[in-house]
Amino acid sequence: MKKKGLKFAVSMALAASMAASVLAGCSSGSGGSSAGGGAAAADGEWKWERKVTLVCPWGVGGGADSTLRPLQPELEKILGVPVEIVNVEGAGGANGIDFTNKQPADGYTYVLGTQSIVMLDLQKILPVDFTKEFRPVSKLVHSINIIASSKKAMEGKYTNFTEFVEYAKTHPQELSCGMLTATGADSVSLKQTLAGGLGCDITEVENYVKIVNYSSGAELSSAMVGGHINLNITGADEIKGLIESGDIVPLISMSEDRMSSFPDIESTGEHKIDSYVGTWRGIFARTDTPDAAVDAMAKAIKEAWDSASYQEFMKNAGYLDRPGYATAEELQTLVDEEYATFEEYLKSAGLIQ
Repeated sequence: MKKKGLKFAVSMALAASMAASVLAGCSSGSGGSSAGGGAAAADGEWKWERKVTLVCPWGVGGGADSTLRPLQPELEKILGVPVEIVNVEGAGGANGIDFTNKQPADGYTYVLGTQSIVMLDLQKILPVDFTKEFRPVSKLVHSINIIASSKKAMEGKYTNFTEFVEYAKTHPQELSCGMLTATGADSVSLKQTLAGGLGCDITEVENYVKIVNYSSGAELSSAMVGGHINLNITGADEIKGLIESGDIVPLISMSEDRMSSFPDIESTGEHKIDSYVGTWRGIFARTDTPDAAVDAMAKAIKEAWDSASYQEFMKNAGYLDRPGYATAEELQTLVDEEYATFEEYLKSAGLIQ
């Protein structure tokens, strides 16, 4: 009996040891990188071991890039490793998504996303299915777009939004609006607002106002200052200097109420126009990125977002009128809503079936 008891005890010990080894192997496989880039400790905490890359699918100096720059030093302090911003511009943001998708999903590469990515995905322009290949980590900002006018081009024609739409009605296609992406979120916001003011269908706006495409923000701003076009749709933060210099005059904001940073600008809410699309920017990761890494990045982003320096950046850029930060779950809800909104618009415009 004693021998049988001893054999049983030894067998149980071996089984327990083998089970522990299997569990340890599974834990290592799900929380770390086969390349040795990072690992989840026994308590599930992700350990940062090398440089983190934040991909910006647009150029240096634009609104997307400027959202990441003040976040970078705060993240470096929190993560304890270098954080590099890599700008991969072109194709309206598609190149940056393609680049990110080709990087290892090891917890060290993330990408900035906006409505523009949603629009590209709906039009099958992206090289990947964004909803399947990427998942949200955190939302950073949610700005309010404005329609602004060239001071030089508006002289003798109109002084505010109401006068602009009246002039457009009586002088069809004399006035023009410049933008970077004619089929992007800016186009939706512009046409919703002008259609509301003109009292026409969103598909009829271009019968009154010409749309002119530009390849860069600098070229567009130059055209505005020079009076070559009448309007531009943009974030107030992106042309704050030109507004303050008087070269550009804001006509209306796409918001329920007036902006705290620009209280003299009329809002679409005041005009009973259902147009409130504003640019949001959030961080995304490849779907198969380890959960521990995504959770650790989300935690770090929230801490960096709460920092005094990032809060000061948002105040100066006019980002405090709408809730900026959002969790992964909240950002996913927003993304789902945006897919529905923009799919309806693209279908009505005949751009997708």
